[in-house]
Formats: sequence, C-alpha cells, structure tokens
Amino acid sequence: MVIVHPEYALLILEVNELKEQIADLVVEKDMLRFYTCKDLEIDYILKIGALEYKMLVADNCYEKNLRKLKLIEEKQEKKLLIDIKQIDKQISREFKKQDKAEKQMSKEIDLAIEMTELERLDIEQLDEMNMSYFKLQKLYNPILDEEPSEDKIKMYQKIEKYYQKGNFKKLQQLTKAHKEEEIFQDEIDSLKKLREQYIKSIKEIQKEIRKIKCRFPYNQKVILNDEILCRRKKDNLNREIIEINLQNKKIEKKIQKKL
Repeated sequence: MVIVHPEYALLILEVNELKEQIADLVVEKDMLRFYTCKDLEIDYILKIGALEYKMLVADNCYEKNLRKLKLIEEKQEKKLLIDIKQIDKQISREFKKQDKAEKQMSKEIDLAIEMTELERLDIEQLDEMNMSYFKLQKLYNPILDEEPSEDKIKMYQKIEKYYQKGNFKKLQQLTKAHKEEEIFQDEIDSLKKLREQYIKSIKEIQKEIRKIKCRFPYNQKVILNDEILCRRKKDNLNREIIEINLQNKKIEKKIQKKL
C-alpha cells in the first residue's frame, strides 16, 4: 500500500486546477483578440466609422482651405504674385500625413465590407474550436513548463495560427491525436515552484484581458449593442460634419473673393 503525503496530494490537485484556469484564460484572451474584437471592429466601422471617415475628409478639406487662405493673404500683404498651383503643391506637401490617414481609413472601410462577405464560423463551430483549443493549451502552452522544448514552442505557434485562422478541423485532429497527462512531480518543492509560476501566469493573462477590454474596439461594445446610444453617436457625427462643411463653404467664398 502506497501512502501519499497530504500536502503532496493537495499540491497535485491545486497545480492541475491552476493549469485548467490558465488554459481557460488563454482561450478567453485569444477569443477576444482574434474573434470578438475583430467582429466589434467591423461592426463599428460599418455603423460609425464610415461617418468618422466623412468627418475626417471634411475636416481635412477645411484645414487645407484655411491654410490656402492664409498663404494667399500672406502673398497679398507682400504684394507678390499669387500662383494657385504652387500654393496647392505646398498644401499637398504640408498635409501629406492627413491625406495618408484619410486613405488608410478608406482602406479599413473597404476591408470591413469585404470581411462581411466572407464565410464565417457559426456559434457551434466556435464552441467546438474553443474546446479543442482549451485542451491543446494544456498540452502545448509553453507557460505551463519551466523549460519548454523548441518542438513544443513550434507546435504551440502552429496551434495558435490554426486558431487565429479558424481552422477548427485541424485543431480537432490534434486534440484526438494527443492525450493529456496530469501533472506529476516527485518533489513537493518542484510542485510549489510550479504553483507559483502558474499563479504569476494567471495574473499576467488576466491583466492582458483587462487591457483588451479597456481599449478599442471592445470599449465600444456597449454603444454598438445599444440602438439608442449608437443612433445618438451617429447623429452627433452628422451634426459635426454639417457644421464643418458649412464652415468650409465660408472659407471657400473668402478664397474666391481674395482671388
């Protein structure tokens, strides 16, 4: 009969529970990174981002016209020849950064539209994939080992890519091909060290999850899921666009008078 030391038995149980918690948290974190936040970003771009793009274009145009007016007035004060083509070239150089931001936002809108047309995983497939990913986390995640092998790290990188790309069939195949083993250490000191390592990893992953939830696009989730709040934000943006365009027309009239 083998007598197991109570502290040893308790540590084995605790370490394996911590291992489960780490795997669960990593799945939550990566689900947020690769799926939830991407869906929220697409939703935001299509509902609100398109209006923000219009406002950026209007604001950019307004700032350019303000600069044009100032350059014209400077030329007039110095009684110099006003060359509109040269002024336009100067403005183009000065507003290169703003124009780049405008083009980038336009690309993001086009990409969001393309993404809505792609075939996506349904809830059942996501659940299956998350279950497989959870099991594989316990097998291959390097943070679960004190000194993970290169092969294990490479395998984990592949698993993460399969998950990111939504290849749930490949993840299922890997899950079936490998059987999970419970943690078993000979020494109590080794188990205690592993426990501390796991507790530290849990805190770090929880911190990463909190960061994801505090920044865009997750921090827009409440607005996107509330029709009234979403409509209010869109109305505010529309009012700002109208106001900027009105101010822009006034500047354009001033420019015409100056010329």
